[in-house]
Amino acid sequence: MSAPEHGDMVRDGRDVWPDDAPPGTFDIVPHGMEGYPGVTAHMTFECPNRHRCSVALAPQPIPRPSDDKLYVWGWDGNVERPTLTPSINCVAEKNGKSTGGCGWHGFITNGVMR
Repeated sequence: MSAPEHGDMVRDGRDVWPDDAPPGTFDIVPHGMEGYPGVTAHMTFECPNRHRCSVALAPQPIPRPSDDKLYVWGWDGNVERPTLTPSINCVAEKNGKSTGGCGWHGFITNGVMR
């Protein structure tokens, strides 16, 4: 059984999105990140759980070097129909404590959220 599709993503390059931006709204901004060699951009997106999420991007995934560092997702370089690897698992709770994450676990493949 395949994962359900949440729909095509739509790039929105405005500095501020309206509060009712639909799931799949995203923007990718190219830049490096101090302390994270290999990072080439970051992506902000409205997830299916109606939260603004943000991930650091590089040509290949970079595991977090320690618990207090960020994971970096692999990105195919496509700013209009991006593919990120591996899946995004925004954990909402760990060891009975809130993490501040939204709880969405899914894939972004060729500009479609699954």
